Amino acid sequence: MRRIICLLLCFLIIFVLTACNSTRNEQNSKSASPSESAENINTPAPMESKNNSPSDSPISGSKPTEVSERQSVPSAESAPVSTARPSASSAESAPAPATRPAVSPPTSSFAETGDKDMKDDNMISINIAVGSTKFTAKLYDNETTQALVAQFPMTIKMDELNGQEKYYYLSENLPAASTQRPATIHAGDIMLWSGNCLVLFYKTYSNSYGGYVPLGTVDDPSNLASALGSGNVQVTWSLAD
Repeated sequence: MRRIICLLLCFLIIFVLTACNSTRNEQNSKSASPSESAENINTPAPMESKNNSPSDSPISGSKPTEVSERQSVPSAESAPVSTARPSASSAESAPAPATRPAVSPPTSSFAETGDKDMKDDNMISINIAVGSTKFTAKLYDNETTQALVAQFPMTIKMDELNGQEKYYYLSENLPAASTQRPATIHAGDIMLWSGNCLVLFYKTYSNSYGGYVPLGTVDDPSNLASALGSGNVQVTWSLAD
């Protein structure tokens, strides 16, 4: 009888332990599910956080409009270069005309003849002195140049313009049949501008302006730029001996 009671107690204890283990396992499984689900919800996807950027976000709006370099930084090349000379009213008075030796009769103007007539027997030889430096030059022998050399010798203050020329307004307009717009102006060119503006060029450059009357050229202009300098300068014009 005692054996039977012991066996029953053993079976009862085993049953109770088994039931308790089952209940505990069920509770553990139920409590694990919410934590896993919360972990899945709170953990962001690595790929999404890496690829997201402020520019791709719909909240950031459209990409700012790019400002072109031409709008933000004005081009130095686009800035116009002034080629205007001051009014002749502010020019110095020219010295009284001097008597000059007789020259050959006027020939046709350079506008009509061109370089083909640039020969010694058709030219007027002159001297151009800048300080102690002297240059020789030749003028076309025509009505315009004869009116100019009739005022020689003259010492004038020539003004600087654009790093390429010196100019001086004469007291009167010189006669000229026509004007030109040379494609290239060369260092040493002597020209008349606007009827009474004597221009001595010391730099070669491409020209886009008209209204010039070619008068002649300096024989050797290699040192002309350095002699004239970068500012206003006193220049003496005279007929060659």
